[in-house]
Amino acid sequence: MKKMISMKTMIYLLTLLTFYICLSASSCNNEEQHRYIYIKNNFSKAIYYRLSFAFPDTTLKESDPNNYKINSGVQTFTAAKSFAYNPTMQMFILDADVVEKEPWDSIVAHYEILKRYQFTESDMQNWNWTITYP
Repeated sequence: MKKMISMKTMIYLLTLLTFYICLSASSCNNEEQHRYIYIKNNFSKAIYYRLSFAFPDTTLKESDPNNYKINSGVQTFTAAKSFAYNPTMQMFILDADVVEKEPWDSIVAHYEILKRYQFTESDMQNWNWTITYP
């Protein structure tokens, strides 16, 4: 003979499960709440940014072609999950005109950057997870 679960027991179990899920979801720490780094371009023209995880090496690399364009007055974001791999990150800011007109090996050879930011997760917390250029 099969024993059936009462409706009252079923509701009780579902309530407990819902409570557990809500409690688990609300226990996220501050690190998980900030999954993005915001980059704001207050410069009068477009820029490119490039992330580097090679700290303490501060040179601009030829091998990684990932430059991301931000037009003047625009804010964008990138994932902050990279802190899990390296506690110190770098961001290079480059003039869009230079990136679009000059060969990359020349940009690297002459270190043609507008600014290099070096930051930790703690720095990002102090900066409200936003890097503003300039």
